[in-house]
Amino acid sequence: MNRFRAWPVLLTALTSLLTSPALAQSGQIADGTWTLRELRDASGTQSFGGLDAPTLRLLGTGISTDEGTQVSGSTGCNTFKTTAIFTAQTLKLRPLITTRRACPAPQLALEQRYLQVLQGARVYVRQGTTLTLTTGRAQAIFVYGSEASRQLVTTWRLVGGQGEPPVTLSFTADGRVSGFSGCNTFMGRYTVDDLALSVGPLVTTRRACATSAQQAQEMRVLGQLEQVTRLELSGPHLTLITRDGQRIQWARPVN
Repeated sequence: MNRFRAWPVLLTALTSLLTSPALAQSGQIADGTWTLRELRDASGTQSFGGLDAPTLRLLGTGISTDEGTQVSGSTGCNTFKTTAIFTAQTLKLRPLITTRRACPAPQLALEQRYLQVLQGARVYVRQGTTLTLTTGRAQAIFVYGSEASRQLVTTWRLVGGQGEPPVTLSFTADGRVSGFSGCNTFMGRYTVDDLALSVGPLVTTRRACATSAQQAQEMRVLGQLEQVTRLELSGPHLTLITRDGQRIQWARPVN
């Protein structure tokens, strides 16, 4: 009987624990890659778009540790990294470490404005796929994901591929990749971080190729895909670059 009387006490204790400030401190989760869409400061409002739009990558926003949240990203010309302390809605970045690549004067001015807002930001608010950092006088407004990852999500056709139907490669927004390698279909996972890309491991069907040329093409394509490290996007064209510098050309749409 005492065992049953203890349940209300236990439930009260659990409720108190789950609503305690210690757990609530983790606040909003903002992990991932964010792309700057708008910068508002004393110099005015600046909109951004395209593959060279500044980015912000966060890891560990929901966990309080001595090391803090890992922060990195790109200004559109240089890259930066640091750590930060995130609480329920506040943040404070430690001093930024940046590369020192020479930038055109207009881009350098935007870079300085962006880094000043990041360094001075004290409040962050995530609303769905939008993240806003505020200094009190300036704001940086981001959308979730990188521009490259958004453009990547479609179906691509291998340029110069042999046979019909064509060799294809499809990326989905949830990190899945699939396609047709000339004889067989394949599928797997991919990760993209700005222009860095990794694919695989891939699994394939086991259908025999009709010709030795098709078999050679298939083996080459599948092998290259699992060696990809970077991507380049230019209009309807995608270039995948492997560890040893091979460049595989793809195009969209699939006809």
